[in-house]
Amino acid sequence: MGSNRNDLSLVPTLVEETLRYESPLQMVFRKVMEDTEVSGTTIPKGSSVCALLGSANHDERKFPDAERFDLRRDSKRHVALGKGIHFCLGAPLGRLEARVALEELIPLLSAQDAIEPDPPMIDSYIVRGRSRLLFNEAQSAAAVSDAAQ
Repeated sequence: MGSNRNDLSLVPTLVEETLRYESPLQMVFRKVMEDTEVSGTTIPKGSSVCALLGSANHDERKFPDAERFDLRRDSKRHVALGKGIHFCLGAPLGRLEARVALEELIPLLSAQDAIEPDPPMIDSYIVRGRSRLLFNEAQSAAAVSDAAQ
């Protein structure tokens, strides 16, 4: 959040742009229920297809300068949580959990508290995320203590 670090009003935008930029679910598989044409190619009924959600969220036609993480971007059209009848039923809860966690953690933690500046990714081509986030306990505990007073 850089210079806007203490502006917690940006947290909902941070959640949406993070979902777009680092889509937690990278791909979904679907079965074609009837012959379908996509961009001039017929996909026969019964075929299996793979939709690359992470790639769709980096489509320059939908998100100009898509490779840049931008808190000023209108990211609401992302497909990180699916679309239509396949939209994630847990999306509102996931967004709420992310917002509450960030609103509580941002004031307490800083990049200097991070033990690993670039933690390892989960070893998966379907799901995307960090396998862990480690912070310096002493510095973070002091921040928690200060915040509680």
